[in-house]
Amino acid sequence: MRLLSAVLCLIACLNVAHAKQLTDLYQAVVPAGQSQSVWQQQALAQVLVKVTVNPQVIEQAAIKAELKNAGNYIKTFAAVSSEQGPALKVGLDEQKVQQLLSQHQIAIWGSRRPAIVLWAVEQTSESRVFMQGAAHPVLDHLKQQALAIGLPLDLPTANDAYVPSLTQDDVWAGNWLLIEQASLPFNADQTLILLFDQPSAVQYRLTWQGYEAGQLVSNELLASSQQELASQFLTDLTARLAGKFAVQLGSQQGDTELELDIEGLTNFVDQVKVQQLLGAMLSVKQVTVQERKADLLKFKVQLAADRNAFINSLSLERRFQSLQTQTEQITPVERTDAADELFSEMAAEMAIEAAEPVPEALPAVLRYRYIPN
Repeated sequence: MRLLSAVLCLIACLNVAHAKQLTDLYQAVVPAGQSQSVWQQQALAQVLVKVTVNPQVIEQAAIKAELKNAGNYIKTFAAVSSEQGPALKVGLDEQKVQQLLSQHQIAIWGSRRPAIVLWAVEQTSESRVFMQGAAHPVLDHLKQQALAIGLPLDLPTANDAYVPSLTQDDVWAGNWLLIEQASLPFNADQTLILLFDQPSAVQYRLTWQGYEAGQLVSNELLASSQQELASQFLTDLTARLAGKFAVQLGSQQGDTELELDIEGLTNFVDQVKVQQLLGAMLSVKQVTVQERKADLLKFKVQLAADRNAFINSLSLERRFQSLQTQTEQITPVERTDAADELFSEMAAEMAIEAAEPVPEALPAVLRYRYIPN
């Protein structure tokens, strides 16, 4: 297991993650030929779902009531063509949308989002096959739902011409060395496998697995159809990701400041680029340069959300490499004889019983290295 984890870490280092930047987060495309009130409400609903990565957000009473005032959020609109026919491309006011969600304490996601690659395999009584093809109902269902919530999914086998470099048996058996190697060309932040089967005549099962922080995570879902399983999977996945990447603006832990040191900034262009990149993060209210020293810049960052949200935002930017050191471990005292050993054990037990739990100290300064493109 240690060898597997080490190899997966090596593969992860070689596979530089490319989190996706959504350029249309506050834009919507709605059918033309509707009343102004209807298309405005549809546009606002589309954007709210994408910003929160939650289709149920528009069912909340306060949000549903605000949809009637959708016209207040519209900035631009223009006639366009779509696959479904004539449509309107609508731009919404980013600040107003964020204020609405913050007012109702609804967490939102920034435009930079984790990229995920999925390998889906189906097992029947006769065979085990990749779910493959652009018209495959389950893959198409996943693509459409992921598009609606703004979650970057890559489904290699959804390409009719794609030939997997691993077998369906490799995926089913969880051969992660081969799975990660096959996933390298897609530059994903996370690789997941979806294993579909049918344990009974009226029930389908989905087992989905992936590695998080070097640990294998496995989840099982049951439903009456594969499409329903796909929807449940996306709901579960986004709920897990929200705990890491969703930002609660205006939280009590916001408005704090921290020092961020970034090395590797050897020219003025990169320095400006990094300051702009930090300033554009949803979790950042303001960023200023405190000190320049050779290739090191010290930034003062005023947060708009909690500290962890900011650190997780940094993890999505492939050009930032964390330089934080691990907490120093206490070196055990050398024991000379059995009596000393017994005394030490008794003292340790007494200390454990009496000691209050001490919260883990946060580093005073965050340290990163900038890796140019």
